[in-house]
Amino acid sequence: MKIDIADSDFPRLQAMAQPFVDTPASVITRLLDLYEGGLSAPTSPERFPDTKRHSLENLPPLTHTKVMDGHFDGAKPSKFNWDGFVRHALIQTLGATGSIDGLRRASGANIKGAKFENQGYKFVPSHNFSFQGVSAEDAAKIIGRCARSLKVPFKIEFVWRDKPDAFRPGERGFIEFP
Repeated sequence: MKIDIADSDFPRLQAMAQPFVDTPASVITRLLDLYEGGLSAPTSPERFPDTKRHSLENLPPLTHTKVMDGHFDGAKPSKFNWDGFVRHALIQTLGATGSIDGLRRASGANIKGAKFENQGYKFVPSHNFSFQGVSAEDAAKIIGRCARSLKVPFKIEFVWRDKPDAFRPGERGFIEFP
């Protein structure tokens, strides 16, 4: 059997391989074993030495990035995408600030204190607020403001997709606080 691997995914598989030991098939087998075991693949900078740290103060363009891993105050969001991380950070920040106004001040996000699903807003029924969807760069800034406000760590690891207008197609990066 033969399978084709996207050009953008091949460097990701290479980054997980042990030189002169692994084949693409053995890396895929290892990933399937991890998935079936309920574990996440290691994505630390030590495992991927070419992964570059980016600061919140000088973010690169994050258009066409895919979130690969991360945490906010030690907990992983339920969805590994920019919206999932924003939602997770906002819920944590609401718990700490105790009010929608406090959440707005701490996060700088557009928040409505009830169900609102127009103009790109997403409702969080468990906490009865809605937040407006934003670009990946703005999502990173909102998450960063929440982390600073709560004085908690966060880390988001991502890869630029293989798209013509992506900043660094196929490269990995991460944002971390502190």
